[in-house]
Amino acid sequence: MFSNKLQESKKFLPAILVIALAIGGISLWSAKTSGNCVTVMIDYGVLDPQSAPYEKCLSTNGEITALELMNNANFKLEGTEKYGDKVVCRLNNLPKPNQPIGIKGHEDYIEKCKDMPAEFGYWAVLEKKKQVIPNPADLNTKWDWAQLGVAELALKPGDSLAFVFADNGNVKFPE
Repeated sequence: MFSNKLQESKKFLPAILVIALAIGGISLWSAKTSGNCVTVMIDYGVLDPQSAPYEKCLSTNGEITALELMNNANFKLEGTEKYGDKVVCRLNNLPKPNQPIGIKGHEDYIEKCKDMPAEFGYWAVLEKKKQVIPNPADLNTKWDWAQLGVAELALKPGDSLAFVFADNGNVKFPE
């Protein structure tokens, strides 16, 4: 009886080896492709519709906050008077401090960065953490809302960070 079970289980051995090799190969590929950088994506949306979204892997040596990463790459982030760097009000001086943001239904609104940015036009901060061990059912981690402000949001090489200007509640999550 035991030898019958052993013979039966031998027919599954090749499939188990293929799965183990695939997971190992994906893990090795993932480790080699992330390098010592954090991928940053910026979608200016209605603030600069002629600009293509920005995407670049910014070099870092170990853990770094999102604010430090962006400052090191010469991006200018501005918070609000009330909440400071816990909220992103402007990115590279957008929305402009003296011009209407031009969002449908709110064409005359000018962002002053005193309190929270308007719910109809704000910078969404998104993050995607690198998976150390890939999940075969989901080879890519999902983009999610950052749970901390940029001054506290810790990123490691292989992680991704996105700033997407939300227009009337529409947040275009990166692919």
